Amino acid sequence: MTEYEKLVRVKVPAHHVGDDEAGVRLAYAIDLFLRGVVSLGRAAELANMHIYDFIMELRRRSLFAFSYSEEEIREELGI
Repeated sequence: MTEYEKLVRVKVPAHHVGDDEAGVRLAYAIDLFLRGVVSLGRAAELANMHIYDFIMELRRRSLFAFSYSEEEIREELGI
């Protein structure tokens, strides 16, 4: 553990299925990203995932990695 890390204990229900540590890391990374605390790349690092896989996981959860205003979309598309 580095000076920038802190160990946090979290109780998880016994019926939880899957890799608890990975799930907690992913949930933490998603939360920080959605609140704008960390970048997409940093969130992927925190989740210990490749950025593409992190984006796909966000999509699977009906979340978006990028948010563009209507004006930005029109500008990008040239319409």
